[in-house]
Amino acid sequence: MVILTTSTSAKSFKVIPRSAQSSVTFELTDKSTRKTTAIAVTVTNSNGYMTVTGTFVDSQSNNLMIEGRFYSFIIKNGSTIIYRGSIFCTDQTNFNTFDVHSGEYTTENTYDNDFVII
Repeated sequence: MVILTTSTSAKSFKVIPRSAQSSVTFELTDKSTRKTTAIAVTVTNSNGYMTVTGTFVDSQSNNLMIEGRFYSFIIKNGSTIIYRGSIFCTDQTNFNTFDVHSGEYTTENTYDNDFVII
């Protein structure tokens, strides 16, 4: 999962695509509204990684990323999807204390994993 901020400055992140491409289409979908927006990005390929750089801003509203929202994105080469991922938007910078899965996982301690060999 990629974590981005609401800032309108350029942001970049790395992915491992199915195939390295120099010209791609980036589509961002807001999971709350199901609105999909094509974003202009540049990509560079190095050592199997693709670095995606863009402003992630809607030209009409001038602000696409909303604090606390989840987004899904796909990177396509023509009609072929070469990467699919998720983005969480937050302006929080202390990532050690922030957990998007807080309270979701519980542990089970009612057994001791002892094996009896006869």
